[in-house]
Amino acid sequence: MAATEPKGHGQHAGMWVFPDASVMTADMGEKTNVMPRPFTIGLAMAGILFILGIVGFVARAANDGFSEIGPWGYYMAIFSMVFMVTSGAPLAAVAFRFTKSHWRRPLSRVAELFSIVGILNLLMFIPLMFVLPDIANPGEVAEGELAVRRTIWFEGPIGAPHAWDLVGVAFLTITSMAILWISVIPDMAECRFTATGFRRTIYSKLSGGWFGTKRQWNSQKAGLALLGAFYFMTLIFMHFVISSDYAQSLIPGWKDSIFPVIYTITSLQMSLGTILVVMFIMRRWGGYEGYIGKSMFWSASKVLLGITLLWVYHLFAFFITFWYGRLEIEQNIIKYLVTDTYAIIFLLNLIFSFAAPFAVLLWNPVRRSAWGPALAGVLVLFGGLMFNIRIFVGAANATPGADLYKPIMERVPAPVYPDIFDVFMVIGGLGAAAFIYLLATRVLPIISLWEVKEGTLYQKWGKLIRGEYLILGKPE
Repeated sequence: MAATEPKGHGQHAGMWVFPDASVMTADMGEKTNVMPRPFTIGLAMAGILFILGIVGFVARAANDGFSEIGPWGYYMAIFSMVFMVTSGAPLAAVAFRFTKSHWRRPLSRVAELFSIVGILNLLMFIPLMFVLPDIANPGEVAEGELAVRRTIWFEGPIGAPHAWDLVGVAFLTITSMAILWISVIPDMAECRFTATGFRRTIYSKLSGGWFGTKRQWNSQKAGLALLGAFYFMTLIFMHFVISSDYAQSLIPGWKDSIFPVIYTITSLQMSLGTILVVMFIMRRWGGYEGYIGKSMFWSASKVLLGITLLWVYHLFAFFITFWYGRLEIEQNIIKYLVTDTYAIIFLLNLIFSFAAPFAVLLWNPVRRSAWGPALAGVLVLFGGLMFNIRIFVGAANATPGADLYKPIMERVPAPVYPDIFDVFMVIGGLGAAAFIYLLATRVLPIISLWEVKEGTLYQKWGKLIRGEYLILGKPE
């Protein structure tokens, strides 16, 4: 066994676990090598969805091409959702390391592995470069000057916005992959002598000359800190860029400094929710109960509850600003995105991004369980999907052709419903992300060995009079 029985009694039963560091490497290597039947079925289903997504993309490209952005609204929505989840997830590992949270140790590698799915983000973004309209409209001249649409690129630098957006997404992917590599080096170095086949080759090449010296550990710690800070800055900037270029700039007259913040908060909410879902699956069906105690869900649920409250606060701030402004364009935007055209989608977004997860996480007994926070994670994921459909399908179909370059949106457009190819692309995007992530878990350990082993040195189960308590040391 890789771990002792979970400790605790009553409502705290299974709250804390104490892995056995002496057998952890062998146990994790065995779990990485085997492919149990549920995993195989999940991988096959994700692969089928992935193929359907490719079929939908090819059919959409063949029928509509890349000259107009309207037909690609649902593709934009699923790109944004995958981007929000996979870009925000590595930040969880970075942030909780900064705060030196002990409970986050089993969570770190689960979050970092989403960096590999970042490659999918980069590939999915390339078609969006071709459908995004230019800042200037070469076919329209107003008072002797070229008509332009409002964007964040005031001076229109060379390649803006397409090339700069691509560079930003690429930098985000490279930085997250670098964080994953630096974090996983100690584990690969330890496993390279027991692994076989292609894993041994990969571990030997990527672990380099790691032997666990004090200097190497200090260098790793400094590298994770520096890359983590750079990743955080890049992430916030790219959320601002994507939400501005592919949402606000496509609806004439939409000027809002709060929306990019809502976009980032939604990303963090969905990312943490996804991590909790993955952790629950690992604990319940993956055989990792000896590594993942309920304390991880209990602690993370408090963070998720705080993010959920932040989400509804900024949504209120967005709405009340436009509600009291009462300009024609502000009323049209509210009607379009909130109260009229996409009212049902907005209602679902509000319920699943705030009301339902808030109701779940409000209760201490639910937060202390493993299933409660995971259920909230499922809810916020669906709410995030509704958010992206509402915003990006609406933005792509707000104004056709030359109307995009007018100062304001003069009418409230009708909703755009998905066809079969849109459905294929949406479920295919989700399937592609799941497929790549599942494959990544067959190459790299899904639990950070060095962090969990480090944690075993700082904790023990002790007794005082009649009570039993977790004794936790603080090294720093």
